[in-house]
Amino acid sequence: MVLLASVFAYKSVQMFLRLSIYIVLGIVVLVVRRHNKKKTRKRMDRQTEYMMKHTRKDKNGKYPWEN
Repeated sequence: MVLLASVFAYKSVQMFLRLSIYIVLGIVVLVVRRHNKKKTRKRMDRQTEYMMKHTRKDKNGKYPWEN
């Protein structure tokens, strides 16, 4: 009986450690993804602004893709 209880306790501790590692890694992944998403969005906005500034308009003041 004691042997069975010790095996069960060992399995529970092992599961708790594994689960806590997965949770911490999951949180780190979500934080990094959010940070990179913001960085990518800012970079895309800057590139779009640059493209709009340097693209010629026709005589009606429209961009080539607006026709």
